[in-house]
Amino acid sequence: MPVDKSVDEEDFSNEDKENDSSVASGSRRRFKEFECPDCAANNPVDDGFGNGDDIVCNYCGQEYKVVVDDDAKLKLKPN
Repeated sequence: MPVDKSVDEEDFSNEDKENDSSVASGSRRRFKEFECPDCAANNPVDDGFGNGDDIVCNYCGQEYKVVVDDDAKLKLKPN
């Protein structure tokens, strides 16, 4: 198997550390937009939002509680 001598082992260890930190952030992830489950409108949010925040659809006015799980998946629960 050919070996690329221009690649350092440090390159791979830094990538692993970056991937670990992104996985660890899970429920702390911040989002910049969401799609309203009721009216399907795309809603940009300038300040961003994350787990536990309350957001409102700019089009239909429905209010949601933001839930972000450990896998950084966004769920919106109606208030």
